[in-house]
Amino acid sequence: MANSLRIALDITHPAHFHFFKHAIAAWQQQGHDVLILSRDKDLTLQLLDEAGMKHRCLTKVRRGLAGLAIELVQHSAGVYQAMRQQRSQVVAAIGGTFIVHAARLLGVPSLVFYDTENARLSNRITYPFATHILTPRAYLDDLGPKQERYNGYHETAYLHPAHFKPDPAKLAVEGIQPGESFTFVRLVSWASHHDVGDYGVTDVEGVVVALEQYGKVVISSEMPLPEALRRYERRGAAGDVHHVLAHASLCFGESATMCSEAVQLGVPAIFLSTSRRGYTDEQEQRYGMCYNFNGTRAVQQAALAQAEQILRQGRDAYRERHASMMSELIDVSAYIVNRVLRAAVEHSRR
Repeated sequence: MANSLRIALDITHPAHFHFFKHAIAAWQQQGHDVLILSRDKDLTLQLLDEAGMKHRCLTKVRRGLAGLAIELVQHSAGVYQAMRQQRSQVVAAIGGTFIVHAARLLGVPSLVFYDTENARLSNRITYPFATHILTPRAYLDDLGPKQERYNGYHETAYLHPAHFKPDPAKLAVEGIQPGESFTFVRLVSWASHHDVGDYGVTDVEGVVVALEQYGKVVISSEMPLPEALRRYERRGAAGDVHHVLAHASLCFGESATMCSEAVQLGVPAIFLSTSRRGYTDEQEQRYGMCYNFNGTRAVQQAALAQAEQILRQGRDAYRERHASMMSELIDVSAYIVNRVLRAAVEHSRR
């Protein structure tokens, strides 16, 4: 594209960094001005810094609904000021709650990418103000004419074979040899607005004891682990997590995102949560790559029984299922690049 465009992005969670990182590189290579706004949550700033991406941190994550309400005001105000300074022509984000009101006030098109149906409160105050809402085809809700569905998942944006090649050398820091069987366990903090009242694993020690019979266990946790479990904690760099996950025999955890990441990499996954996600449902029903234990099925023992069956079968049993899935998915990063640019150009012609 001959003319340089001014693009603003709001990256408020580590997964959002991964979602946009290849698009950012493509836009910058094409000569566009990309303003990266950020939020101090978990490893978000560390990932941006490790990647050498210049960014402007607007807020630090707050806990509880009251804290999130305060942060919404502060972060949205920061987005408004930053977009005015850049004279942004388009703004995009995952979730989009922090960007849509500023964009509406400035008359700038906003693109909201989202895949989490149970974030009811934030979706209610976001979707009416968004210009475009872009969701995976598996999204459970019909959002009307603003919604555009695509053949992929958020995780396809950064784990598609066009963008990611697993490096077995990254296993060494975890004390694992290439080809060695191990389970990747993911625990979340349950602090996000859509996690209120939700839960997953109820006995982490019991999970480790059961899974360790089939190989090593590596734990990635958003919250500090108790002393007895710290020897299982992942040690490598934040940005190397997918290289480790790609070599696991199984992903067992409370993060829908990480379970979907595992599935993209050909690793069968078990997702424990009292809430559902359209994309993990599809990965179970259409491809048989993910097993969901949610609602009344959020029972740890049932999930462990399924985990043991997977580990006894071995990962090769899922090779054909994974190949079938990947043959149907688009390069989501390329889709992001083109869709954001098209929105900016269409708006400038009005």
